Amino acid sequence: MKLNGLRDALMFGRVLSAGLVVAGYAFLGVWLSDWLSKNGWPLLLSLCSMPVVTAFGMWQGWLFLTKGRKDKKDKKNPPD
Repeated sequence: MKLNGLRDALMFGRVLSAGLVVAGYAFLGVWLSDWLSKNGWPLLLSLCSMPVVTAFGMWQGWLFLTKGRKDKKDKKNPPD
């Protein structure tokens, strides 16, 4: 496996950034759940907020990681 120094470092940075995005959304889900429960919202809504917000964060992280690959494919194969 050939390593391309700068490209590999940039991809590693993107992976770390995507992980931080997911962690941020997970923290937001926990904070939102706590806020909802303290303000009298139903328990089910409070419990569902954590996985829903975290799943949204995972989706955002995935879009962030795959954006570069899609752009590269579009440049190689321009539309007719």
